[in-house]
Amino acid sequence: MVAIVLAFPLRGWAHVRWFVDAANPDVADIEPYALTDPAVLIWIAIAIALIGIAIFLDEKLPSLPIVNTKVRHDIMELMRILTGMSFLLTAYEGALVAPHLQAHGGFGLALVFLQAGIGLLLLSNHFLHHAAIVMLLMYCGMFLQFGFVQTIEYVNVVGIALFLLFNYFPSEEARQRLKPYSVDVLRIFTGLSLIILGFSEKLAGASLGQLFISDYQWNFMPLIGFEQFDDPLFVLSAGVMEVVFGTILVLGVVTRLTMLTVAGLMLVSNIVFLLQDHRNEALIEMIGHLPIIATALILILLGYGQRLKVRLGRSTTTSSQ
Repeated sequence: MVAIVLAFPLRGWAHVRWFVDAANPDVADIEPYALTDPAVLIWIAIAIALIGIAIFLDEKLPSLPIVNTKVRHDIMELMRILTGMSFLLTAYEGALVAPHLQAHGGFGLALVFLQAGIGLLLLSNHFLHHAAIVMLLMYCGMFLQFGFVQTIEYVNVVGIALFLLFNYFPSEEARQRLKPYSVDVLRIFTGLSLIILGFSEKLAGASLGQLFISDYQWNFMPLIGFEQFDDPLFVLSAGVMEVVFGTILVLGVVTRLTMLTVAGLMLVSNIVFLLQDHRNEALIEMIGHLPIIATALILILLGYGQRLKVRLGRSTTTSSQ
C-alpha cells in the first residue's frame, strides 16, 4: 500500500491547512521527492518491513483482556462527550470537523448549524442514533463544500458515526447484529484517515509539510546528531510512518500499541506548540484531535475489534469485540 501511495506524483494541493498558507511563494520553490529517489525507496522497504513485523507480532503478543462493563460504559460516554465538544467548538469557529476547514456560503453555514446540532445531541445524550445518521449526511455535504480531497482526509468521521449508530440503533435485533462490528469500523476508518492524511499532507503535500517544519522548526534530528536529516527527509519520514500506522490499523494488528503511539505523538505535538508559545495553534490542534483521542481510548481500553482483521496465514471473522 505504501508503494502505491508513493507512486503518485508528490505534489500539494493549493489551500490553507495546518497553519501553512499554500499561497506562500516559498511553496513553489520546494522540490518534492521522486519515487525513484533513494530516500523514498529506503522508506518503502522500511514501511513494508514494519507492517510485516506488526502482523507477525500480533500473533505472538498476549491478548489483553477487555475492561469491565463500568469502564466500557464510561469510555463510551467519553467518546460521545469529546466528539460533541469538538463539533460544537469547531462550529463556533465557523468550520466543519477540523478547525482549518472553514465553511463558506449559505450551504456551508447550514452544515455548520447541522454540526452544532449534532454536538448538542451528543452532549445531551439524546437521540444518538439520529445524531449518527445526521453526521453521515453532514459528511456527504462536505464533499460539495470542500471537494473530494479535503473531505476524504477526515473519513474517520464516518467511522465515528457508524460506531455510534451500531451501538445505539433503536432496533434491539439490528443493534445486537451490528454492535460486534462497531469497534472494527471505527478502527478501519481511523486507519484510512491516517493513510490519506499521510499521503495528502506529507507525501503529495510535501511542500506544505516542509514549509510547516521550516516555519515552526520541528525537525529535531540535527540536534541529536543526524545532520543529514534535513526538512524534506523529515516530512517524508513522518508521512510514511503515518501511512504505516494507518495501514496497521486497517489490518487490525497490534492495534493497542499503534494507537498508544499515535496518541503519544499527538500529545507531543501539542506540548511542542505550548513550549514554543504557540498557544493558539495548540488549542486549534487539540480541538481537532478530540475525536481521535476518544477513538484511541475506545481502541485501547474497550477493545480493538476482532471481527474484521488479518492474521498470519489466515483471516478471521469469529471473535467478539
